[in-house]
Amino acid sequence: MVSLLRLRVFAKRFQLWLGLRSFGRPRSPYAHRRWLRGQELEWESWVRQHHGGAPWRTQVLRDAAVQPFVDLLNRASGGEAYCGGVLFEDPQHQPVLRHFRGCDAIDRPLTRLDLPLSSVVRCDVRLFWCGPLVAHFGHQIADFSSRALRASLDPRYGELLWIPWRSATEWEALLPWQRSLLTYLNPGGKRHRFVCEHLRVGKLVIVPQQARMRAAPTLVHLEALGWCERAITPHSNRLVYVSRSRFARCTSSDTLVGAFAAELLLEKLLEDRGALVVYPEMLHLEEQLAIYVGAEALIVAEGSSQHCLELLGFHPHKQVVVICRREQLVGMDKPLRARFPQVQFVSALQQQWMAKDGVHWNGLALLDWKKVAEALNPLLPEPLTMDDCLALQRAGEDQLLTLSAHVPLKLL
Repeated sequence: MVSLLRLRVFAKRFQLWLGLRSFGRPRSPYAHRRWLRGQELEWESWVRQHHGGAPWRTQVLRDAAVQPFVDLLNRASGGEAYCGGVLFEDPQHQPVLRHFRGCDAIDRPLTRLDLPLSSVVRCDVRLFWCGPLVAHFGHQIADFSSRALRASLDPRYGELLWIPWRSATEWEALLPWQRSLLTYLNPGGKRHRFVCEHLRVGKLVIVPQQARMRAAPTLVHLEALGWCERAITPHSNRLVYVSRSRFARCTSSDTLVGAFAAELLLEKLLEDRGALVVYPEMLHLEEQLAIYVGAEALIVAEGSSQHCLELLGFHPHKQVVVICRREQLVGMDKPLRARFPQVQFVSALQQQWMAKDGVHWNGLALLDWKKVAEALNPLLPEPLTMDDCLALQRAGEDQLLTLSAHVPLKLL
């Protein structure tokens, strides 16, 4: 009876997988699919070259050891960016277990458990490795969630394994956006398992990273997101501005968490021209996605909220402008360019000020508003004028002056 039930589940998921693979391809232009596939082949070649010819494909580890994370997202304070999870036998020849940003492995591989075997919990259910679950919105989406969708759609029976890091460990206690995200990325309906103890897993399925920061996602992952997107009911808007001003007010040391100056005035100028201004930290994930899908054009203040766009599939005709608050690293445009071929990143940095002994991405940037206006005006029914740009320049300088009265700043 159990075998028959599992066979039916397998058949249902296999049917879903086949449908998903056929969905999304007609939406993406051939040239764009070719570019994505070229990025993918280039990455697989790089992996083989730098990891002893090891394959970049889904693998099954038997009797695998998994431990909670030792440290995560802590590099700015001298800690680790990624340390914990599945233990390695040979880090050099197990690239699918590594965690990459671009072509850089940012993890510190662990090869042994620092506790007696008697303290390790045995699990004989097939598990699919998904990675860490964190309370940081942007990193969870862009950095840590790309294995889940392919794992959910795998026809084999099993559960999705997450290791919480400074996050709730039970479904009901998760943040609302975490529950929404994990539901959205689980069209196959597998059970989520949250573990904060050392495990020995009989069968652990490792899906390679399908998306990396500073890199294009795999074609299959993007097509799968197109399938997930079908559940969204769009909110139609001609132009949407995604603001950072309420999250990063930059009026004190506690609120200096990265922004560009004069954003409040920019909001008003855009509202006067018919744009809908949204504050993503005040919206449910589903509502954010509905707004982004339904918008004809998007203007986005660079920050964690832009990573929500990475939950969408192909939108070859949607215009997206990202206003940068810092210098961009190589490849930072690729995750969005894969989804929105017309995306434009506006780098108009004049000066960047940061709190003494702080980190540069938490600074306050002064922008060249003439460059910003040149990028935005094609989207606006009424252009930003030179007087508007001068007003924005003055507002930015006034904001910096007010902030410097409370926070010791230095020019980067």
